[in-house]
Amino acid sequence: MTDSTYPVDSTSETLAAQCVRALLDRHGVPRRKHSTVVTEVLKLSYSQGHRRLTTDATWTLEELRTLAEHHGESLAGMVSLGQLGEMQRGTLRIGTTNIACRFARGAPVHKPRPGALVAAWVESDWHVVPAEDNLTRQAYDIVRLVIEPASAASRRIAVLDDHTDSAETIAGYLKSAGYDAAPFTDLASITAASEDGHFDGYVLDWIIETNGRKDTVRQLVASIRSRDAHCPIVVLTGEVETGMADESDIATAMARYRLKFFEKPARLSIISAALAGSFSAA
Repeated sequence: MTDSTYPVDSTSETLAAQCVRALLDRHGVPRRKHSTVVTEVLKLSYSQGHRRLTTDATWTLEELRTLAEHHGESLAGMVSLGQLGEMQRGTLRIGTTNIACRFARGAPVHKPRPGALVAAWVESDWHVVPAEDNLTRQAYDIVRLVIEPASAASRRIAVLDDHTDSAETIAGYLKSAGYDAAPFTDLASITAASEDGHFDGYVLDWIIETNGRKDTVRQLVASIRSRDAHCPIVVLTGEVETGMADESDIATAMARYRLKFFEKPARLSIISAALAGSFSAA
């Protein structure tokens, strides 16, 4: 069985699936073999591997890292190289309506197709506009367009994980959802940044290792809550089963500081949805 057995609609693929396909393309894997490779590397059934690539089925960070390392790449590198071009900030202008957006710029266009959207640099800003028959300035095709609600675009999220790949991948996913996310890998730097009041929400690994010593983020959480009683704080850990993380300690912190808690491997879409739900309820 091969990928050619099924039609592939690229619009239904998740960002993670697009990154995986780009990874496999870079390493010379034929498109018809993508599902087979994913199935074999991750030890999934063929249908599970195929759904990961062709539908909105979610991926775990561990699955993405396994695929990246199997092909000699880092997780962060796979995600950054898999983006559909560099996302630029701009303004979608239709009539008198202006909407903040991000877009991936394609090739220059000289004779755009009727009704197509194009990007043009106008007075220190990118404008995304319906194409005109006679272009008065250099315009570019739009590969991908993301409309940013003001409520999401203005939200700054701090992400803490002592694994750089994990921190950058979570932050990258949140950026694709419209948030302004910043990754951190140690308690000292995120504590200093949080004290400046720069963030609207947090995604924190419960246990952080620094210089061989493992600490929980409980003190950081208490510090954040002393300044902001309502911002969303999402806590993650994969150490409950190992006994490294104390389940009762986490439960107490959840009740006292109103945390949202998910065990790793956590779905990126669920983390994003938890933040969105908290902001909409505020």
